Amino acid sequence: MITQEQFISRLKAKTLPSLPLTVVALGEAVQDERCTVDRILGILSKDPSLSATLLRLANSALYATEGAVMDLRTAVLRLGFDAVANLGTGAAVIRTLKGGAHLDALKLWQHSVAVGLTAKGVCVLARRHGQAETAFLTGLLHDIGKIALDTCFPEAYEEVLQAVAGGSYFVDAERALLGMDHAEAGALLAAEWSFPQAIVDVIRDHHDPKPEDFLPNLIHLADLLVRTRIPMGPADERMLISLDGLPAFKAVMAGALHKDLDVERLTFSIDDEVDHAMAFVEMAFQA
Repeated sequence: MITQEQFISRLKAKTLPSLPLTVVALGEAVQDERCTVDRILGILSKDPSLSATLLRLANSALYATEGAVMDLRTAVLRLGFDAVANLGTGAAVIRTLKGGAHLDALKLWQHSVAVGLTAKGVCVLARRHGQAETAFLTGLLHDIGKIALDTCFPEAYEEVLQAVAGGSYFVDAERALLGMDHAEAGALLAAEWSFPQAIVDVIRDHHDPKPEDFLPNLIHLADLLVRTRIPMGPADERMLISLDGLPAFKAVMAGALHKDLDVERLTFSIDDEVDHAMAFVEMAFQA
């Protein structure tokens, strides 16, 4: 069984990369109310690869609603400071954790980005517009613990993947075979990377959210919805969910439910987010 101390020690022994300084600087900049476009551009000028990725994203189906963007200044203005920081973080995390020893990294990141995009959309439906960008980032990061465990304990995690291939859910197999699941591991990695405590808490709690905690319930809900589109194993392929019967759905939509809410339209819109996720991950892998 893996303890927190063993996991952190192995993280350092495996020298899992730190996030690029560019991403850290972007995160700090957008927290400053006096932040300017020139400051953002100055940070991005030190990372041409990330700049190119953001320019491609600004011209992608996700954001290209007003014609082509030809320069980075226009891209930053179109995306917005928070989105630039979160998209930059997402692209950097994908570049940093392209895969472990055994996981299908492409499928994992497609799933994770789709969860982030779905969480952002549901956040807006729930009338929590101010948390939409945080929802995207936490959704994107929610499964980083899988890659960390696969990287740090490859032989043990191979047994987990065999159990998943045999029909177990990831979290159940991890708890039974490792004594630590990817939510706990991901929270420890996020803390090592100095992410805000609120994001660390969401990663830790997304499989067992408390009824009163909005963001963990949101990520839990988005994760379930996306797993019906991008199954992470045979158990997901058999999974059937009913939104009205999900505690997470009730927790997320509390106070926002009304007669005009089109649940069927919500579920179909997730297919679009999956398509967008495929494109996002392709761009990030090319960086």
